[in-house]
Amino acid sequence: MVDAGAPRLRSAVLAAAWARIPGVEVLSSGDGGPLTRTVKKIIDPLVVRAAARPRLGRPVLEPAAAAELTGLLLADAARLRATAAWFPHLKRQRRALRITDGDVQDVCFPLAYELATGFGMPGPDAPETAASALREWHGEGEDAGVARLTAYLADPRVAADLTAKLHQRWHDSPDAGLAPEDAAALLGAFVDQLSDTAWRTLAGSAAGHAFGLALRRREGTGTLAEAVPGLPELGLQRGDRTGVPPLHRRDETGPELLERSVERRVRATLRRLPAAERGPVAGLVDDELARVAAGFGLALPALATCFALGVVLAPALRPLDGAAGGPGFARQLNAQVAREGYVLHARRALAGATPLTRRPDAELVRELREFAKQFLGRLWIRLHGFDVRGDRPADAADVRDLVTGVVRSTSLDLRTKVRRALEARLPDLEAVS
Repeated sequence: MVDAGAPRLRSAVLAAAWARIPGVEVLSSGDGGPLTRTVKKIIDPLVVRAAARPRLGRPVLEPAAAAELTGLLLADAARLRATAAWFPHLKRQRRALRITDGDVQDVCFPLAYELATGFGMPGPDAPETAASALREWHGEGEDAGVARLTAYLADPRVAADLTAKLHQRWHDSPDAGLAPEDAAALLGAFVDQLSDTAWRTLAGSAAGHAFGLALRRREGTGTLAEAVPGLPELGLQRGDRTGVPPLHRRDETGPELLERSVERRVRATLRRLPAAERGPVAGLVDDELARVAAGFGLALPALATCFALGVVLAPALRPLDGAAGGPGFARQLNAQVAREGYVLHARRALAGATPLTRRPDAELVRELREFAKQFLGRLWIRLHGFDVRGDRPADAADVRDLVTGVVRSTSLDLRTKVRRALEARLPDLEAVS
């Protein structure tokens, strides 16, 4: 007998809830649970919205989280049955249209869910509806969207109007009504407590936007630099204050997060949104202009606050230096990364005991030293995706999971790069062994 008060594996919770939904066999595996792709393409992003509820995406769930996950799945049972009914129609029409791009489940699972949302169970005209949806989906892919975006911004009159609107919105951004030092104090209080009460106070304030807007003023940057040691080294902007991002920039590769061009940001939106959820390109650009004008380039205050929190934590993320100062939560995150084998190897290499690669790899060493900058880059991208979809963390646990997950992702990426560097010099190591 399962103890109702004990934590449970997420996979077991999903399987038990799924077994209570009849008519979804086409989305199920041989053991009756949801297919891996069903979880990846339908349940997590569309039903549970795990990106906005990271507490429901953990491998092991506490009883409250397990009950919430079960409730979300069962509440969507009718739409999931309709999704299963639409999938065979999409599969047949995809074959009839001779569409071969992408995996059939990757493409058709989310599209079936969309049709279930719009039409319910398939009717007599289901084949025509499925074919039309497939044509629209494949005709409005990321490449097509990028081509329209490029053409739109290439019109000189459009570009001039948009640039004028961008500068007007940037300079007319209303004051957040909170002094930078007060915003930093609120952020510090949350970092110290990591409680739901502190998060509600912080998320309900203008701290994130106040922090971001202050970076646009030379005196504001100075005030924040006192509150957040190491701020100038975090790669947020090129100079001593945030400049107005350009509409587009040729060969844009710069890491300055807050000065990314509007075109680069909208390209990211096109990657994140399915074709059916995108509006016209002109609307996407206008949405991004409004987002750019907000603090940290994030329209939702709670998301701007999450990024401000990341800025406060980032200076303490220095795994190559071992133990670091800063808030306790940041020290804990830094310690987890610093214990990684690849970090210990890199530290020995930098001390001269072991070469990191056959020839010193300055780029790899730089990335390891700039862990905080890498972390902030990934955090901003994640939050921009949330902003585009209208998602946000629900409580302090979600914020902790979000930040911890981005630190882990940054670490795993760097570990992969170090492993590849070591593999490249494996023949040399074997020759001298």
